[in-house]
Amino acid sequence: MKQSKSSLSWQAITLILWRQDAEAMKVWKRAGVGSSAPEVFCEAQTPEGLVQGVVIGGDRLNDAWDRDGELVVFTRKSMIVRLNGPELPTLTLSACPKAFEDVMMYNDTRSAARQHIDQMVLKSGLTFNMLGHEKASAIWMDHARRLGCTDPEAPEMPVPHQLVWLGSGLNRALALVIAGRWDGPHEGFNLYHPLTLFTDSSNVVAVEDPVASEVYPVEQVPA
Repeated sequence: MKQSKSSLSWQAITLILWRQDAEAMKVWKRAGVGSSAPEVFCEAQTPEGLVQGVVIGGDRLNDAWDRDGELVVFTRKSMIVRLNGPELPTLTLSACPKAFEDVMMYNDTRSAARQHIDQMVLKSGLTFNMLGHEKASAIWMDHARRLGCTDPEAPEMPVPHQLVWLGSGLNRALALVIAGRWDGPHEGFNLYHPLTLFTDSSNVVAVEDPVASEVYPVEQVPA
């Protein structure tokens, strides 16, 4: 079901705005956390008032943001602010997994027949991570332009949803198809021709021979 922007949580709206802000995305990339998108949300009282946003940089302690150090926050008002933890009367850092699903459901135009497979994509987090990955999202935008969509925020903007397995056994990876021979909206990308995949380890992989590389639709191979 399509969600309107007014129904989204402030966390989801902040993620949408972050993805549209080139400088904020650069700050996140420089943070070198390893994840494709920021995952920790911040609420803090400051002398200027309440700040709500997502942490995109700052001091780290034991592989987490240091609440007693400096935090760089992209706010829901599209501002980048620096907060010093010890100086704040209140500071809350928390995760909000539902925000990622909400972002994907925003401007959703799925058919009922694709809901099951698309739910698997949502749960894997692959689509959101792909859209936050500079190289993968650029490849996907090339595909979207070929379909006639040039505005990433347009309701008709295609959302990557074709989920496949790559490889077999312990080496098998979950992946999204982001480029290849397009056979239409019902058939999707042809799995018998060269493909470009975005894997669950956030790698862009070119596959020249999908059959030899054991590329299968997820519903054809047991999890």
